[in-house]
This record gives sequence, structure tokens and C-alpha cells, in this order.
Amino acid sequence: MVRLNSFYELISRNAHVTLTNSRLDKTYYEGSARDIPTEYDDCEVDNFCMNDAGNLLFKIKVKEKAPADPHWQEGALRVYDDSYHYWAKVYETGSQYGIDGGRVSKLTIKRGGEIVANFDRGWDVAPVDEGTQLAMEIILHQYA
Repeated sequence: MVRLNSFYELISRNAHVTLTNSRLDKTYYEGSARDIPTEYDDCEVDNFCMNDAGNLLFKIKVKEKAPADPHWQEGALRVYDDSYHYWAKVYETGSQYGIDGGRVSKLTIKRGGEIVANFDRGWDVAPVDEGTQLAMEIILHQYA
């Protein structure tokens, strides 16, 4: 069995890397090899390949954790050339505490490990730019 961290010495720390599951239907991380979150270091590598541009694709096995609270949702999406990771607390019906009176009462969006938007019954960090705003709108539409 080969772990992801065993590849770190072999690849350029500037290489573009995508971490996905074996079915290619879920992306865990996409970005620079030097910024791969440590939570994936010990993941088993099922397969990997490199395209003509030198970008690496690693198919890894990630043990999925069930959220402690069923209202919490987690996901990732790409907007333009940026990858966003989000956590949202979603209820069955909208409320005065939700974003625009909707079902999402808490939302954290990160890009490159940094918080670019955070809502906790009010905006602590408003979306910092157009890409983040669009990511937020996509997330809210998903849980409308």
C-alpha cells in the first residue's frame, strides 16, 4: 500500500495536483502540491496519472466522516480557476436567521485554506470577491 505523503519527495512542490476518489465523482483538493492539506497525507493512493501539461491526478481512498449534526453539509466546488471548500448548516425550512431568510443559517467558505466568506446568523466575513460571491450563490441555490 502506498500513502500519498510518499509521493511528496518525487513531485515538484509547485506541481498542480487534484485529489479525487476512484470514481472521479468527488474532488477533495485541487491546487498546488505544496498546499495539500495534511489530513490527506496518510490516504491510500489507488492510482495516479499525469496529463500533457504536467498536472497530476491522484485517486485516493478517504475515510468519509459522517457529520455529527445531520444539518451540517460539506462540499467543494470550482468557480473560474479557484477551488472552494464549504460547510453549511441547512434546515428544512427558511428562517429569519438564514441567509436572505433561507434554509442556510451558517456558512463558511474557504479558498486555499483561508476563510473568504462566513455567515453565522449574520455576515462575519462577507464574500471577499466576485468568485466567492458566485460560489456562495451556487451553494445557496443548491439548498434552496
